[in-house]
Amino acid sequence: MSPLDKESIESKVARIRKNLRELKKFSQLPYKDYVKDFHNTATAERFLQVSIEAMLDIGSHIIAEEGLGEPIEYRNVFAILLQAKILPPSMEKSLMDMVGLRNRIVHLYEDIDHKMIHRFLKKELPDFNLFIETITRYLKK
Repeated sequence: MSPLDKESIESKVARIRKNLRELKKFSQLPYKDYVKDFHNTATAERFLQVSIEAMLDIGSHIIAEEGLGEPIEYRNVFAILLQAKILPPSMEKSLMDMVGLRNRIVHLYEDIDHKMIHRFLKKELPDFNLFIETITRYLKK
């Protein structure tokens, strides 16, 4: 992989890490406090969307660089990385859930289920770190 590609990926990883620090704050709020302020929900949704899209961009870079095919839709990015054993099979459900969440945020923004987002914040944020750790190890090879 060329240094320029690694630099781009590392920049996206840094963005995800920055977003996760903010998302962790929202995950620690009780649900009532989380939904009380529109800025909480809107900011959390945006940070989740950007973080998931950064993961998809990272995956797309790796797929292109390694000549692994062309993803037709977002969930194919993670499916290709899983099939190529770049990401572990244990992440499959979580990754597919992230793509679904991103699609709901982007396309169904007026019907966002704040309870579902809040639950996601409380339980699923470590999966972002697992993705980062896995990709970082992959880049060092």
